[in-house]
Amino acid sequence: MSSGQKETKLYLVGLSFKKANQEIRNRYSLANDKISEFFQDAKDKGIDSLVILSTCNRTEIMGFVEHPYVIIEMLCRHSEGSIDELMKYAYVYKQDEAVNHLFELAAGIKSQILGDYEIIGQLKKAVKTSKKNQLLDGNMDRLLGYVVQSSKKIKNTTTISLGTTSTSYAGIQYLNEKYKSLEGKKIAVLGIGDIGRSTVKNLVKYSDCKDITIINRTLPKAEKFIEEFETIRLGDFLNLKEELAIQDVLFVCSSAPIQLINEENINTKKEFTIINLSLPNSVDIRVKNSSTVDLVMLDDLSSVTDSTLEARKQEIPKALEIIAFYKEEYDKWTSHRKFTPVLNGLIDTLKRIQDVEVKTATKNNPELADFSNLLSEKIIQKITNRFAQHLKNDSKMAPQSLEVIKEIFNITIE
Repeated sequence: MSSGQKETKLYLVGLSFKKANQEIRNRYSLANDKISEFFQDAKDKGIDSLVILSTCNRTEIMGFVEHPYVIIEMLCRHSEGSIDELMKYAYVYKQDEAVNHLFELAAGIKSQILGDYEIIGQLKKAVKTSKKNQLLDGNMDRLLGYVVQSSKKIKNTTTISLGTTSTSYAGIQYLNEKYKSLEGKKIAVLGIGDIGRSTVKNLVKYSDCKDITIINRTLPKAEKFIEEFETIRLGDFLNLKEELAIQDVLFVCSSAPIQLINEENINTKKEFTIINLSLPNSVDIRVKNSSTVDLVMLDDLSSVTDSTLEARKQEIPKALEIIAFYKEEYDKWTSHRKFTPVLNGLIDTLKRIQDVEVKTATKNNPELADFSNLLSEKIIQKITNRFAQHLKNDSKMAPQSLEVIKEIFNITIE
């Protein structure tokens, strides 16, 4: 929780669909290479715990720092956004607020589509990346462990994720409403990262489309993925314009840092629908200039709901109860963690007293030394356990009690 001797606190800085549209969010999105640079920058600054969550709906950075401006400045330096713009749309949470936000986020409560559980997979991936870069301390690791447990419990014991709740599924709903039937339509999915794979699986399961093509920049990755399906066709990324010319619908799920779809490579002579789920944005917004192109952005899909939405809303109180339980468990853990240095200091002090007193008492009877040490060790353990139990049972008085123990036994915590 600290860098050197500096006092740090948990801060979370982010912006999401609630205040920032897709164009603004795109400026603050962080591709993998930018995340690597961000982590190195954090290490250079002495930060020892940092998690970066960058999705199509939000960019959030959480870490233990002296001041949130440290994160704000780094985010703007490693993205295409400015500090002035970020401060118009960003939210900053500190300590308990940040913890609450994280629990609700992982539960799908703060998703653009209520109950969307793609976020928990994205969060786990972010945690894994932090660990790989050695930027996840014990406190953050334990917090995120409780967050994941809470999310799993909510998914298994409530119906907040009743039905299929994801942006890709919302895109399919949009198409079903628009075309009534997708049978006979040709649909391509560009990019098979997490969102792309989810889109393909949802198309297979929840639509009557029989003509699905996947297109990916990395051919071996696409070939491996397509083994799961017998009827899906593998398109040629190197001939993207020709591929798109025969399609009716395109799901853009790419994470490419460049715009892959523009006015030059789409067929404007026939009706063409683009569902843009990409991050960073891979679609040139000017394709909307064509009267035949229907460009559906991620934010447009938030209004696409199904009959299970109201039922999911009713489950929010249950989800919040589960969150409260796991948050209390985390709070207990952090409180007990604060006791450890003082209790260790108490043990050290008592052992020094033990050493002096046993030597004095057994000076003329050295054969009693082992027995005296054993007896006094048990007394030290009982005394320490009493103090520990008091601190656990009276959490409100614990901070004052810790100070009293430190003063009486002259314990210094560095």
